[in-house]
Amino acid sequence: MCFRPATAAPGKVPCPMCGHENPIGSTKCEECGFEAAGGPSAPAAPGAPKAPGAPKAPGAPKAPGAPKAPVA
Repeated sequence: MCFRPATAAPGKVPCPMCGHENPIGSTKCEECGFEAAGGPSAPAAPGAPKAPGAPKAPGAPKAPGAPKAPVA
């Protein structure tokens, strides 16, 4: 069974931003200029909020810590 999307061309990979098919191994999209993982990341927009962490349930207990070794 093949899980490759029907729109994928052999030897090409779609850009996650615009969907343009770029050659495998490209570090930058030929269409929109998006830099792939491993390249320098673009700075966040001024005033943009930081990405939130995992939500915490109110009143949830903390995860237990590792047990301490006995003192001899």
